[in-house]
Amino acid sequence: MERLFTERRWWDAIDEHVLLGALPLPWLVDDMAQAGVRAVVNTCIEYGGPVTGYERHRIEQLRTPTLDFTSPCLEDIERAVTFVETHRRQERTVYIHCKAGRGRSATVALCWLVAHRGLTPEQAQAHLETVRPHVDKQLWRRQVVQQFAERHLSRA
Repeated sequence: MERLFTERRWWDAIDEHVLLGALPLPWLVDDMAQAGVRAVVNTCIEYGGPVTGYERHRIEQLRTPTLDFTSPCLEDIERAVTFVETHRRQERTVYIHCKAGRGRSATVALCWLVAHRGLTPEQAQAHLETVRPHVDKQLWRRQVVQQFAERHLSRA
């Protein structure tokens, strides 16, 4: 019973400027802005995000609408990873999210670690599990992750 009531953090830091988390409800936007979030990658097809709050805080949003329990397509992952890195290089914090911060968004975060930290998919998976233990444990095995890694690790 104790496990049912364990509190999870809404988001976790993957890097100094990259956060991975659950969908931001309107009442969280002020907290996000206070945490330095200036950009959002929204992988939800089912939720457009608290756009009014984003506008109020000048938070830029990139949408890569993906069905729950599926992986984003390779093109969307590429766009999202580029968006994250562009903002991170300007020392702007980016919040990557799906509904629970376990699958779709974690796939994007894992691919960002592969492309910009030079990690293998397995190493990136281990890092994600360290900072956000409830991510899907098999992300690194997804075909799109392997395709992404093949593209990016061969450039290194």
